[in-house]
Formats: sequence, structure tokens, C-alpha cells
Amino acid sequence: MLQKIHLWIGIIIGAIFSLSGLTGSILVFDDELDAYFNSELWHVSPQPGPIRLDEATGKVQAEFPNHTLLLARLPRESNRSIEYWIESDEVIELVYVDPWNLNILGKREEHAGFLGFLHDFHVHLLADDDGLFVNGLIGLVLLLTVLTGLWLAWPGWRKLINALRIPRKESRVTRWFALHRSIGLISMIFLFIAALTGTAMVFYKQTNAVLIAVFGGPGLPEPPLIEAVAPQAATKSPSELLRTAQSTVPGAQATWLRFPSQPQVPFVVRLKHPENSHPNGTSYVALNTVTGEVLMDHDAKYSGTGQQIADLKYPLHIGTAAGLPGRLLMFAAGLVPTILFVTGLYTWWYRRQKPQTKFAKVRLT
Repeated sequence: MLQKIHLWIGIIIGAIFSLSGLTGSILVFDDELDAYFNSELWHVSPQPGPIRLDEATGKVQAEFPNHTLLLARLPRESNRSIEYWIESDEVIELVYVDPWNLNILGKREEHAGFLGFLHDFHVHLLADDDGLFVNGLIGLVLLLTVLTGLWLAWPGWRKLINALRIPRKESRVTRWFALHRSIGLISMIFLFIAALTGTAMVFYKQTNAVLIAVFGGPGLPEPPLIEAVAPQAATKSPSELLRTAQSTVPGAQATWLRFPSQPQVPFVVRLKHPENSHPNGTSYVALNTVTGEVLMDHDAKYSGTGQQIADLKYPLHIGTAAGLPGRLLMFAAGLVPTILFVTGLYTWWYRRQKPQTKFAKVRLT
């Protein structure tokens, strides 16, 4: 029964597993590839002193008055631009500004270009929130496939080394099946991590609630709304709010700014400690844009155990939890579903074509 479940899951949606894995492998190095192929948007000539955040933000608001300013991705390196996210008519666009001379370097839609297409497919299956939900279900199916494959292929610890060998003198199909089994066994833990963390990111609310309930500690608090806002009240500048946030979480570098879409919504700064493996960091500060008061702060250094485990979902998924070696391992793991799909499909096809061969009588475990 398990053999049939494993077989038909692989045949029916193995191609989706393959495409998801291949796109994921490329996206492990998404930032580096984007900076290389779109250097005109990212690379600037740094100058002494702090970036001109207030002027750059004002420039974007002046150039795109009919757009809502959503986010700003701050430079991680001195020679990088500021990436602003703006929205109009439910279309999100990215604007790149030189933080020194304030030149607008370019604009593109959220999923523009080859890498944007890959990201949209890998995360949303090109179908927005509905695709994201379906992707989560596919992740659950992939987990089932990995577990059934492990159950069927596991030879026991004593026979493990022998099971990983590819026989040289057997038939081609026997060698292909041996390759399917050995690669599956070798990569099982990485496929399981990729499927588990990917699914957990889709269903992050449920996952975080379970982790906090099991391992304890407070979760990530929601930024509170501002109760009373005076009409036409003057607001603090982004740089002032940023300085307050950085002093609230000392030793962390700001990575993202979230601008308030309405007066009662706070200004949110996301920050990263040097030792944090999450590329964007997992510390947050929410501020009142009028008074500059800190409404909520969450320093990842002092998170509870459950929240710390929850914060590892994305770093484990892309491998940054283990640095460059981890990223390379996850890059390789993304290629595995294609190899397993091809070798498994060929083995199945061969057995159907020649059901009376000696191979057909061998139990595929």
C-alpha cells in the first residue's frame, strides 16, 4: 500500500516537486544573482556619512504621488541602493534610489524579470494567495512522499552503506533504481527540512502557535494601533524614527522599514543582529509616527524558545542557518526532486513495458 502511495504521488505531482526544487535552488542565491544581473538598480558609489533617508523617501513620494508607500529595504552594504515598495491599483512596484545623490535608478514590478517569475512560481505558483495555500498543501504531500520513501527504502543501519552503492554489472533499469534509492536516502534529511520549513512558512500562524505552546515563551507581539491621532499632526521623519528603533535594539542593523498605510498604523523597523542567521533579522520596533514613542519592541536575543525555533523556518529553508555550506547543501537538495522524478518514472515505465523480466519480481524497497 505504501509503495503505491509513494509511486502515484511521485507520478502525479512529481513534476511540480521538480520545478519547485529547481526554482528553489536558484533562489537560494537570489540576492546575489539579482545584484549581478540588475547591477544598474543596486550598485551605487558610496559617500561619507549616513545615507540621506529622509530626502530619498521624499523623492519617491514626490515622483509617485498617486502611489502608497509600503516598505523600504535599507542597504545592507554601503554600495547598495534603497529599494522602496509602492502600490497603486493593487499593483506593487519597486523603486531604486541612490541614497547619496538621490537619483532614481529604475523601477520594476514586484515579480518582473526571470528571477521575479521564479520567485512568484516558487512561492505563489503564479496564483497569488490561492497559489500560496495550494503550495502549502503540496508541501504536506511532499512530506508524505519523503516519509513513505524513507520507510520503503530504509535497509537498516547495518545494510545502509551497501544500499547506497550503485551496481555496475546489473541492468540499466536496476542501476537507475539503485540511483533513485541511494540519492533519496542521502538527501532525505534535506528534502524533509525543505518541505517542512516551506509548509511551516505558508501556515506560519498555526506553526508558530504550536511551537510556542510546546516549547514555551512569548510569541512575536503584534504592533498596536495608535488610539488617537490629531488631524494634520506633524510626523517624525523616517531617520528620527530609525534612530529611536536602533537605540531600542542596540547592536542590531535596520534592514526594512514599514510605512504606515493609515494614521493609526505605527511605523515598523525590522532589525538584524550580526549573529542572526535570518537575512532580514527577526527583531522589530513599532513607533508612533507623531510622537516617536516606542509602542512595541521585540529583540530576537530575548525571544522565548518557541519563537526562536519559529524564527529558524526561513534560515533553514534557504540554508543560511549553516552559512555558505548550508546554502550550498540546500542548493543541491533542490536538484534532488528532479533526479528522483526522472529515475523513478523511468523505473516505473520500464516495469510496465517488461512485466515478465527478472527486475519486475524484485521488491522495490
